[in-house]
This record gives sequence, C-alpha cells and structure tokens, in this order.
Amino acid sequence: MSEKPAQPRALSLVSRLTRLNLLILAGTIFLTVAILAAVTWHSARARHLAVAVANTEQLALNLASSLVFQDKAAAQREITAYTQRPDVQSVLVFDANMQLFAPEQAPALWQDSPSYELQQLQQMQIKRPIRLENETVGAVVVTENLYSLQQSLLSMLALFFGIMILALLLASRLLRWVQRRALAPVLELAELAEFAARHQDYSIRARIRRRDEVGRLGERLNELFKRTEIWQQDLQQQLQAQKQASQQLDKLAHYDHLTGLANRLYFEAELPRAVEQTLQNGQHLALLFIDLDNFKTVNDQWGHDAGDEVLQIVAKRMVSQLRQSDLVFRLGGDEFAVLLADIVQPERAELLADRIIQSIREPMWVKAALMPVGATVGLALCPNNSSDAHQLLQQADEAMYQAKRAGKNTFRRYLAAS
Repeated sequence: MSEKPAQPRALSLVSRLTRLNLLILAGTIFLTVAILAAVTWHSARARHLAVAVANTEQLALNLASSLVFQDKAAAQREITAYTQRPDVQSVLVFDANMQLFAPEQAPALWQDSPSYELQQLQQMQIKRPIRLENETVGAVVVTENLYSLQQSLLSMLALFFGIMILALLLASRLLRWVQRRALAPVLELAELAEFAARHQDYSIRARIRRRDEVGRLGERLNELFKRTEIWQQDLQQQLQAQKQASQQLDKLAHYDHLTGLANRLYFEAELPRAVEQTLQNGQHLALLFIDLDNFKTVNDQWGHDAGDEVLQIVAKRMVSQLRQSDLVFRLGGDEFAVLLADIVQPERAELLADRIIQSIREPMWVKAALMPVGATVGLALCPNNSSDAHQLLQQADEAMYQAKRAGKNTFRRYLAAS
C-alpha cells in the first residue's frame, strides 16, 4: 500500500505565522487608530477651547458698556446673538459683585475665581472678567457643548475601524502566500501611521510597491490620511471663519452703525493712547468737543428719521474738513469729538473748529425742510491745558459750555478760571 504523503510542516508554520502576523497587525492598527483618535480629539478640543476663549473675551468686551450703564436689554441682545452659535449652551453675565446680571434666571457658577477654563467630556466652560478702562465691572461665563466635535470624532473612528477590518481581511489572505517578504511593507505602513499620529502630519502618503493586498492596504491608509487632511483643512477654515466673525464683532463694538464714525468705546480707548503718544513725541494734541444746536427741535418737529439723516449729513461734513490722520467720534446722541494729532500751532485747531461750525451751518434740507442745525465747539489742547486724558476731556466740555453761554454756533478755547 502506498503511504499518504505527509502534511508539510510549512503549512502549519504558515498558519501560525499568519495568525501571529495578523495579531500583530491588528494590534498595531488598533493602537494607531487609538493614538490618532486621542491626538485628534485632544487637538480639536484644544482648538475649540482656544476659539471659545477668544470669543468669550470678545463677548466680555462687547458687554462692558451694558454693565457700566446697567442696560440689561442690551446685554440680553448680546447674549441672544452669541447663543445663536450651534455649540453655545449658555451665557451668564455677572456684575462687579458677582450677582447675576443677565439672563434673569440661571444656575450658579462652578468656581469663584476671576478667570478659568473648565473642560469636561461633554462640555467646556470659560469665565472671563469684564473690564472697562482697566476696571473690572463684571464677569461672563460661557458654557459650550462638545456634541458636534464628538460626532465628528465618532464618524472618523467608524471610518478608521471599517478600514482596519478591511485591511485585516486582505492581510489574512495575503499572509498565507507571502511571509517574510510581506512583513516589510506592512511594518512600513505601521511606521507611517505612527509618524502621522505623533507629528499630526497627514500630508504624507504610503508608497505603493505592488497592486496586491499590501498595496491596497497602503491605498486605504492614504485614503484615511487624505480624509483626515481634508478634515483638518475644514477645521482650519472654520477657525478662520470664526476669527473673521470675531473681527466683525470687534468692528461693531467700536463703530457707530448710523454714521460709520468711531464710537464712545473707541474714543475712551484712543484718547489716553493719543495723549501718551503726544507727550512721548513732544507734539501737541487738540481735542474738540462738539454739540449740535437745535437737534432736539429736529427730532420733535420732523421725527427721529430726520434726526438720523441730519446726524449722517453732519458726520460727512465734519469728515470732509479733517485731515486723513485726524479722528472723529460720535460719543452718543448729538455729541461728537475730534482728535487732531501733531498740531504745530494752536491757532490751526481754532481755524478747523470754525470751519466745522461753518460747514454744519450750511443749508441742510431734509424731508423738503431746512434744518435749523448748528454746532457749538469746545477746544482743549495737550499739553498746553492738561497732560491728563480725563482732565482734557473735562476742559473741552467746559469750553463747549462756555461757547453755549456765548450764544451757540461758535467755539471757545479752554481758559483756566482766574
């Protein structure tokens, strides 16, 4: 009888080697996916926190005037606009005594420290003080959820595990035919994934040696890197969009929506800076405080629409009289201010004040009616009158009232009482 051919030992060795290599490969890819997921989650959450902190600080700046003037309605509008963002869960505003300012009812703070960031699995919370002219007037607490970020990560993990399962199926068939020769490209792919996870560089691609199972594994890994790279680019674009939105909010906070002029908040920050720069450079600065005459009459007789149009016309006329380096502000209502930097002779500021008055007094027709609008100007000089920004503003205001008492539609330069 002929004996049955003995089963070659190579088959058993191939099976064991296949199982061992599959185990190693599965562990490597799973570890890589875990590292990618952990690094991606940590990075994305850190970016989300950075953007949330920047937005919270901008919101604190926007809320400063509301707290100073105890304008809860304005604060609520800011909160309502801010909470339109999909990730914002709640916004709490507190006054200087850490008493809830807006909204009416809300849970208590997590901590009492002046500034912090708290991160949890489901949400993060940022607290920032609200300051105006280096004085703390309150605090704002923003709570954001991480639901969208978690959903993106879970989708990415599902893709990762799908590709991993496909890779293992392909590798199990391939490793039965190739052993040591097939280990080199597999280890190369593992090292590539490890490098990407460590350095967060998803622009690298695997080199495809052959169009076999290992080659397809490399293609899948390249597809994974490509998707991750696109996801990072999308995230960067979102961050850029949020940055632009923050810049737009900053513009809205510092400019008057009706006239397009810089507003009081901008003025209160710019005046001390301009005074300091003037003193450092040994120059002269002129401050013009302008109050419109008979503006209340315009509102009473022709309505607030006419008043708004008058303010817009006045703003354009004042700007037309200024140099490009001069700054004009609408402080509120019918009050304006002009900063004239680097004034060589004080008389030039007086001439400009007179030109502004004459330009505003030119015939102004609104709603087919001649507006009885004029302007009274108070002038104060730095350092001639004062080297302190607050005192300089008071002096310009006092000079304006001196001009009012002199009959309006004129200007007065501040003169200290004898």
